[in-house]
Amino acid sequence: MNAEKKLKHHDKIQHAVLRMTQLLDDVLTIGKADAGKLKFEPEPMDLVALCQDILENIKINLGFNHNLIFLSHGSCQDVLIDERLLSHVVNNLLLNAIKYSPEGGTIKFELNCNSSTAVIQVQDQGIGIPKKDQYQLFESFERASNVGSIPGTGLGLAIVKKCLDLHEGTIAVNSEVGVGTTFTVTLPLHFATNPNN
Repeated sequence: MNAEKKLKHHDKIQHAVLRMTQLLDDVLTIGKADAGKLKFEPEPMDLVALCQDILENIKINLGFNHNLIFLSHGSCQDVLIDERLLSHVVNNLLLNAIKYSPEGGTIKFELNCNSSTAVIQVQDQGIGIPKKDQYQLFESFERASNVGSIPGTGLGLAIVKKCLDLHEGTIAVNSEVGVGTTFTVTLPLHFATNPNN
């Protein structure tokens, strides 16, 4: 096998391992949530830094077809959040934006913080979600009817919803088939220190 074929096989194996790891993580998380054992353990952290770390990890395995843009506004330091739970939320939304934009395009990831809330938006230019499917997106094993052969379990958004419920946050979807999808997460913010100091 020449070097190019070896590299292609290595990439396929790496992607398969990532998918399997994500699947196992999703199954364990949804199992804990359903058993009431998914814990909310907030700690002070910089929300911008967390989002940037997640984005950098995703970019490592990103091809050339997608352009990820991250924008942040406002002070998001020393906010009390559960890093593990919020990482599930952001990771899932970004990976879905990539997965359901098979032709590529720009994915906009925006974080806006003020004294009481953080709003996270992930916007893609992908296949979109039919209106009739949008109401059941956050239920386990539910997927949009237009996903075709794009792999997935239907657990990701159910996990996102459970993680946000523990944060007392909300999620909304705005989507049009063939145009793209925007997910908007709103989190109430509690600061470890006074944000005005």
